[in-house]
Amino acid sequence: MHPVSRTVIQTVPVSIERVFAVLTDPSRMAQWLPGCAGTQSDTPLRKGVRFKVRFGQRTTEFEVVDFTPPTTFGWVERGERNGWKTFFRLDRSAESTAVTVRDVWAPRSLIAWLRGKLFEKRRVDSQLEAILSNLRKILAP
Repeated sequence: MHPVSRTVIQTVPVSIERVFAVLTDPSRMAQWLPGCAGTQSDTPLRKGVRFKVRFGQRTTEFEVVDFTPPTTFGWVERGERNGWKTFFRLDRSAESTAVTVRDVWAPRSLIAWLRGKLFEKRRVDSQLEAILSNLRKILAP
């Protein structure tokens, strides 16, 4: 099965370094990640680090699979939604930062793909838009 991906791009009026710092600080993740009630990481984030994320009663594990300061950050979920990947790419844009958020899902079977298409529980586009909206709010000058 081919992966299904969604991408949203917006510009935030702050430096690339500030955006990257907020995205990669586990203690701030609940401020911008929709539905996130908190995170726990024993070490600073870097490629290969796994950390726990709470969404209401559900706890899952994310593994950092992309970490190149200050331009890229990404994780793969190792819990219930095993295989979901989320990536952030940051590009300097004058005195602002263009933030690209991409969600990728690789269905494991045709039935999983059909179920995902027909009964999509996550509104991926609105989730990605919410991430960027939350980032804009907490990074506002």
